[in-house]
Amino acid sequence: MTTRGVRRRPYEALLEPAALALESLRSHPARTALAVGGIVIGIVTVVLVASVLANARNQVALLFRDLGTENVFAFHLTGDPYVTPSESEAGRQPLELSFVDEIRKLSTTVRDVGAQVIVPTAVEGQVLIARAGTSESDTVLVEGASWTLFDIIGAEFAAGRPFTALEDRAGARVAVIGASLSQSLFGGASPLGRTLTLAGDRYTVVGELAPRRGGFLGENRQDNVLSLPAGTVRRRFGVPERVVLYLRAQPGELDACAREAEAILRLLRGLPPGSPNDFTLSTAEQIIATFDGISLRVGLATVGLAGISLLIGAIGIANVMLISVTERTREIGLRLAVGARRRQVMLQFLLEAAFLSGLGGAAGVTAALALGFSLALVVTGYSAVAPPWAVVAGLMSSVGVGVAAGYWPARRAARLDPVEALRHE
Repeated sequence: MTTRGVRRRPYEALLEPAALALESLRSHPARTALAVGGIVIGIVTVVLVASVLANARNQVALLFRDLGTENVFAFHLTGDPYVTPSESEAGRQPLELSFVDEIRKLSTTVRDVGAQVIVPTAVEGQVLIARAGTSESDTVLVEGASWTLFDIIGAEFAAGRPFTALEDRAGARVAVIGASLSQSLFGGASPLGRTLTLAGDRYTVVGELAPRRGGFLGENRQDNVLSLPAGTVRRRFGVPERVVLYLRAQPGELDACAREAEAILRLLRGLPPGSPNDFTLSTAEQIIATFDGISLRVGLATVGLAGISLLIGAIGIANVMLISVTERTREIGLRLAVGARRRQVMLQFLLEAAFLSGLGGAAGVTAALALGFSLALVVTGYSAVAPPWAVVAGLMSSVGVGVAAGYWPARRAARLDPVEALRHE
C-alpha cells in the first residue's frame, strides 16, 4: 500500500497497476478479452491496411518511375490503357503513330518520342496465345513498340537487343520478350534466336527484358508482354486503336515539354481554340500523386472503420474498469484511509486501463504483422514490413483510447469517501 511517508521510485508506480492488470486478466480472462477485442480489431485494421497501402504506393512509384521520370505520357483516354473507357470518352479517336515523327519535328523541348501500341487480348474472336514448342501462354500481353521506346523508358535487357529502325519500318517478324513470359515459354533456357508463334505467325526473339521493378501486389504486367515492332503490329493487326506516346523531355524541361506537347497534339488533332482536350497528358509524378490521393481516401475510410472498433473497445475497457472499481471499493477505501492520495488512486486505475488497452494494441500489431507475413507468402514480391509510423500510431492510439476510457472510472475511484468505501460489502 502507498502512504504519504514512503517515497516510491517512478517504475514502482507502473509495476503495481501492471500487476493488478495481469491479475485481472488472469482472474477474468473472458471479460478482459472481450474488453480489448475491439482494440485488437481496430489496430489490426489500421496497421494491416497501412502496410498494404504503403507497399502498394512504393510498388506503383517504382512502376511509373521505371517508365521514365523525364517522360510525358500521352493517351487519348484517361487512366490505364488496358481498361475499358468510360462512356464520356468512348467516342474519342485514338492517337496516331504518325504523331511520333510530327512531334519530333515540331517540338523544341522533346529529346525523343516513342510509341506503344496496345493490341487487344482477343483478335477476330480468338484469344491471343503465344506458343513455343509444347509450351504456351494465354496470359500474354501483345504490344507494339517503336524502335526508340526501349531507350526512352530505360528498359534493361537481360540479353539481346531492341528493335532497329529498319525492322520497325519493314514490319519485321521479330520480338522482345518479357521476363515472366520467357520463363513460361522457354523455361530457364535463353530465348534468343528461338521462335514462337502468335496468331498463326512466327516471330524470332531478338531480346529478353530483365524483370521490371514495381507493379501491383508484387507483379509487373510488363514482364508478361510480347513486344513487336510498331510497324509489324500495324501491318498484322490493322490501324491501332490504342496508342500511348512517350515524350522524353530535354533535361530540366519536363513542364515545358508537357505544355508544348499539349499545343502540338491539339494542332495535330484539329481542336479549335477553347475546346477541351480529347487526350490526356501525364507524368510519373502526377500518376503517383493521383495514387497517393486515392490511398489517402482509402486510409481515411479505414481509420473511420477502425475508429468504430476502437470505440467499442473503449466502451468495453470502461465497463471493465467500472466493475473493477466496484469490486475493489473496500481496498480503495483502505488505501485512502491509511494515507494514499486521491491522485495516486486515480493514477493507478488510469495506468491499469492503459496497460489493458496497450495489451490489446500489442496483440493487434502482432496479429497485423502475422497477417502481412502470411500475405507475403501467398503474393510473390509483396513486402510484409509495416511502416514504423503505423506500428507506433497503433500502439499510441490503443494506449490513448485506454486512458480516455479509464478516466471516468479512475476519477470515480479517486473520489470515493474512505468511510463509505470501508463499509462496502
